[in-house]
Amino acid sequence: MESATEAPTGSEEEKEERCWSNLQVDILSMIKSHLFGADRIWFHAVCKAWNSVPSQVRWLPSPARQPSEVTRFPTLMFSGRNTSVCKFFNPLLNKTHSIIFPELANAQIRFSKGGWLLVTQGNSKIFFFNPFTKEKINLPDLPVQEHKFTEISFSSLPTAPDCIVLAISILCLNEVKFSCIRRGESCWKTFEECSDTNVYMPCYSNPVFFDGAFHCLSEKRGSLSIFDPTNDEDFWIELKELEKPIRKPVDQCYLTECDGELMALYEGHLGRTIDVFKLDKSAMIWKRVNNLGDMALFLSPRASISAPPSRGVASKMENKVYFPRFKGEDGVFYSLSTGKFHSFDLGYTAENFIGTKQQMHCAWIEPSFEKHSIEDLLWC
Repeated sequence: MESATEAPTGSEEEKEERCWSNLQVDILSMIKSHLFGADRIWFHAVCKAWNSVPSQVRWLPSPARQPSEVTRFPTLMFSGRNTSVCKFFNPLLNKTHSIIFPELANAQIRFSKGGWLLVTQGNSKIFFFNPFTKEKINLPDLPVQEHKFTEISFSSLPTAPDCIVLAISILCLNEVKFSCIRRGESCWKTFEECSDTNVYMPCYSNPVFFDGAFHCLSEKRGSLSIFDPTNDEDFWIELKELEKPIRKPVDQCYLTECDGELMALYEGHLGRTIDVFKLDKSAMIWKRVNNLGDMALFLSPRASISAPPSRGVASKMENKVYFPRFKGEDGVFYSLSTGKFHSFDLGYTAENFIGTKQQMHCAWIEPSFEKHSIEDLLWC
């Protein structure tokens, strides 16, 4: 006769519960990363230990594996003020992960390019940081002045010999101060521009280095101006002949380079209107863009980028504009095909931003896993 299976005793049940509650945090975090909605609620309800598990996931590829298209896809990095916890949203996966960076405690993201963040701490400390390799390049402190720098950008990878960093400070409506520094230099060089009229009113979209100069989009008539770091005399040029492409009021402007062309996006009140244009420098006019083809734009006030065709962008990502906005945990994008806002998982569709939440302290970043020598990580 086969013996029946005996039910576990009370002490055995307690031992089994303790085993589950004593699982390592990294294992629980990995399990939690694959749960959404109600499943996450039940996960937290298991026990006190599970309820306290943070959403921290090691999503970077191991050294033995090549980074995949997913891990190299443009990612939104955001955090709150006075914290070292940073979140990464991957629109291709529509998932958000959290990672702690002690190096970024009380830091403010200013710009990003090629996997590098340009970060400030306090009023003067400034450095480059790659969150994917944790490499850091310290720069000489920013010049001390009464007014804070409202816009900061850089031209190329900080390890490149031609890298230039530009910082802009608005002293008053008719006075602007530009400070720049090149790789290998130990001191900032400052330029000051004065005028009888308003010189420059930032639209809170950082300057974009394009065609050998920094291009700056202004709130003043949506005008485009150029800062030329190679010209000590005529360093600031406002392209007065370039008319603003639209006359209606806008809440936000974005400037970015897309497949070798300079593009500007104008966002109406609450996102009720989205207008995309590209610059035709030969005719000096803005041309409306109705279709991005297989490209996608990723826009934020600190840094905006585009996904080139060589990246192998999935068909579901193309011809869309991604903002730092969320509907619940889902990322929100604007489709040029439908002229509406959508999300992937919720089936959300809307004609404006109402009901969504915007991340303020954020920047899109292109993940880079390239390691550098000690010499490469020295600015000067």
